[in-house]
Amino acid sequence: MFTIKDKKPVEEIQTPTAKKNIITRRQKFGKYITVNGCNGSSDLGQLTVAVANAIRDRVPNAFVDCPYALFADVEGSSQVILHADYRIVIDGCKSRCLTKALESVGAKVTLSYAMDEDFGFEKHPQPAKYSQEQVEIVVSRVLDDLKKKGLISK
Repeated sequence: MFTIKDKKPVEEIQTPTAKKNIITRRQKFGKYITVNGCNGSSDLGQLTVAVANAIRDRVPNAFVDCPYALFADVEGSSQVILHADYRIVIDGCKSRCLTKALESVGAKVTLSYAMDEDFGFEKHPQPAKYSQEQVEIVVSRVLDDLKKKGLISK
């Protein structure tokens, strides 16, 4: 399992696409945000992915990167998320599995949300569906919080 202490200088990263992603993001934005949903099996877990993708689509320096690569020791993908300046995690439930997993490898989580705890959404097993209204409620709050922290312009 990779940890923050395993973060390599960009020039030492062996995977060309990972190196290019980091360099390109730094050149274009200076600092970048990685945003991830837990991708859990409930409707709220699936909602987290829709939220992460919507934020990525609206915030130029936000990217959805693979946090699971940290645990599979995948050198390239793990380095991209290790180099992120800010990490936003959207968990489906109060267990906050993805937040805990990232923190367990030393990755500082800038903002963390749980769909049930922070938004009062009720968790249902699949094939229950989340609504577009839920996506917009969460995205709006995350964007407001990013603005308050000065991570995106108003």
